[in-house]
Amino acid sequence: MAQFSEVRQNDAAADAAQLLSRIGYAALAVATPSAATLSSRAMFVLFPVSVALLLVAATLDPVAGIGARVRAFAASPIVWATAALLAWAALSLLWTPFPMPGAQRLLKIVMTSLAAVAVAVTAREHMRATDLYLFPIGALGLMATIFALWLAEQQTQTPDAGRIEAGGVAMAMLLFPAMGGLAARGRNGYARTLMVLGLVYAFAIDSPAITASLLVGVAVFSFAVSDIERTARDIGRGFAVLLLITPIVLALSPELARLIFHAKLASLPPPYPTVAAAANLVLHDAARLVTGHGIDTVVQGVAAGLLPTATPRVAAFEIWYEFGVLGAVAAAAAIWRGFDAIGRAPPRLAPFLAATFAVNLTLAFVSEGLAQMTWITLLAISGIALSVASRSQYRTTRPSAAGLARF
Repeated sequence: MAQFSEVRQNDAAADAAQLLSRIGYAALAVATPSAATLSSRAMFVLFPVSVALLLVAATLDPVAGIGARVRAFAASPIVWATAALLAWAALSLLWTPFPMPGAQRLLKIVMTSLAAVAVAVTAREHMRATDLYLFPIGALGLMATIFALWLAEQQTQTPDAGRIEAGGVAMAMLLFPAMGGLAARGRNGYARTLMVLGLVYAFAIDSPAITASLLVGVAVFSFAVSDIERTARDIGRGFAVLLLITPIVLALSPELARLIFHAKLASLPPPYPTVAAAANLVLHDAARLVTGHGIDTVVQGVAAGLLPTATPRVAAFEIWYEFGVLGAVAAAAAIWRGFDAIGRAPPRLAPFLAATFAVNLTLAFVSEGLAQMTWITLLAISGIALSVASRSQYRTTRPSAAGLARF
């Protein structure tokens, strides 16, 4: 009787864990992306709630081998490179002009990253298809939300305050992880359809940054399908070098403008005034490029009027301006080691990993409308989506009755 009662308790815990897991993934995959379009505050509420539900589910019905997963994660070179960047960011609190906002920002980044890692390492070994399909459904729901915002704008003739572009950024960041989930279950036709819809939406939104990032993602994906190792190696090196030479390109941009356009960089139409502001900041205090000005200097400096309003808000410039050459080297190492790890990923999922990484890095270089914590949170969601896809089972054929009879 006691044994029967114990079995019933275990079944009840597993059922409760499955229910909480389903709700958590639904909130994370379906509700949170649309919330990123409608209200960033709603996204910052939904994400921790979703993570909490998933972690409670993992506690009720724990999986085996979590310790091995944590050790494998801690031994990853990309984790060490990212940890070095975060450690340098923490040290920069000693000289940043805004230590309190900087500390709050760093804490948010670390907590969001740890939440995504915790969900990934405690996930079930074989994910259910119903959980996996929530991410493509969320991508389609996000597209429907963008379309509804566009219709509302047409009816009311009032600007959308950048919400459509914010939704486009979320769509670009989550598109390839959602496609990876479909491909993991052999739904390649649906994955291609989702990619076409994403490209149509990118062109319709008319955002050069979103369109460029998705086109880069499609190009990397197409090359990765044929040769993932070489593609990952070349693209990783390319992005790492591009990040390292960012201040050199900015310093040369005024002279290039005079040679090519025969005009000053600041007098040209957008986005050249932003490039001119970045060049002036780099050349004005080149010595500070060694250590950087400290975490959160760009955002708070513009808000306080210490930096010009044309200061670029792209992640690549912020890394150099806030963390200097040491931070840039750590970030470049994380990019290089990340692509290197993708080259050894499962063949079915590796092209989607490479495309996701390429889209996010392209946005980091060209997207001015990319809010920092929104980008970090969407990165965490895309990482969880890819982790779910990597743990999904897919069988090309069902086992026959005759084959089962032999066991």
